Amino acid sequence: MYIAVQNVCNENSDVWSAMPAFTTAFNEFETILAQIDAQSQIQKGSTTGITQNKQKEEDEMIQATVEIAAAVYAYASQSGDNELRNKVNYSPSALGELRDTVLKDVCQSIHDQANNIITQLADYGKTPQDLTQLQSEIDDFTAIIAKPRTAIGTRATATTRLVELFSQADAILKNQIDKLMVTYQNSRAEFYNKYQNSRTIVDLGTRKNPETPPQP
Repeated sequence: MYIAVQNVCNENSDVWSAMPAFTTAFNEFETILAQIDAQSQIQKGSTTGITQNKQKEEDEMIQATVEIAAAVYAYASQSGDNELRNKVNYSPSALGELRDTVLKDVCQSIHDQANNIITQLADYGKTPQDLTQLQSEIDDFTAIIAKPRTAIGTRATATTRLVELFSQADAILKNQIDKLMVTYQNSRAEFYNKYQNSRTIVDLGTRKNPETPPQP
């Protein structure tokens, strides 16, 4: 159900992206889904998927960071702020060579520098929503970088954590996204109906008919 909701929302991002509350809630939801995926891999006793997820999150974070950094660099150059320009002067390859914890801190610093001048960055094609997305990427990366080198914990711990994550995901859907979807019930009925369908859990298990005798 979570994946179905994620897919429907991503396919219709042009509908809700202008609503900051929806954007924030959906970014939080996706962050939790990434954590659920990581914990699921732990529960299965495999770290291969986590390592792959870590690389994926790193690539996405770096891409989002360099786009913001480029806009800040251009602004700093135009305004003659050499100090700011030096703080965001990172290429994708330079970021990729940094250790995980340093990389996270550098990306966070670039985000924070951009946040200080986000109004001015409108002329450079960057919006608060872009910063929200970057913060989401940083949070996703932060959530996963420690897992491979800490032996991932135990399956029992992962199971407990999954219960917590499921509860958090359910709360975001029920208390935020479900409520915000009401806005689109009439204006964007197709999106609304697809969302409602995605929220329905389908049991694909086989149910035995009590009146049918067991087959040999």
